[in-house]
Amino acid sequence: PFPQAEMSDDEGGSVRFGFHKQQRLRERERRERQREERRRRERDAEEQREVEASVKRRLADGDLKEQVVARVVELLKGEAVQARIASEAETELAKRRADAIRLLDEEKRDRVIEARRKEEARLSEARQLQDILEENSKKVAAEARRREEEEKRTKREREAELSRLSTQRQRSIAL
Repeated sequence: PFPQAEMSDDEGGSVRFGFHKQQRLRERERRERQREERRRRERDAEEQREVEASVKRRLADGDLKEQVVARVVELLKGEAVQARIASEAETELAKRRADAIRLLDEEKRDRVIEARRKEEARLSEARQLQDILEENSKKVAAEARRREEEEKRTKREREAELSRLSTQRQRSIAL
């Protein structure tokens, strides 16, 4: 556990503990471990590429294709997969139903808004027409009063003229 003490002649007989030598050894061992690890990873990667290439060839040639298809069909028939498919299908159907209901509600809301807008426009037009009719009615009534007053004035003037003429005639007969 303790480093070996070395005697050095060139340093005046001082004692050294071989620290640098041990450090160099540790560095060398570390580099060796890293090289071995890198070689092992490269071998594993090469083996992985070879296996993948082999599987691709076998799938392309049809050797594994039937086995893979059979295994997939077998797995798809399993209860867990069927339950998962049913669950996902139900979830998707529920989502689609919710989307459809939301779209229908939006369309219904838009139609109601449009119907209200049209009804407001129709009522506004009816109010304008009613206002025009009331204004015309007031104008007609005012015109009727004016004519009536004009006729009364004309009648009074005529009566006054007739009365004056009658008075003149009576004076001229009396004279």
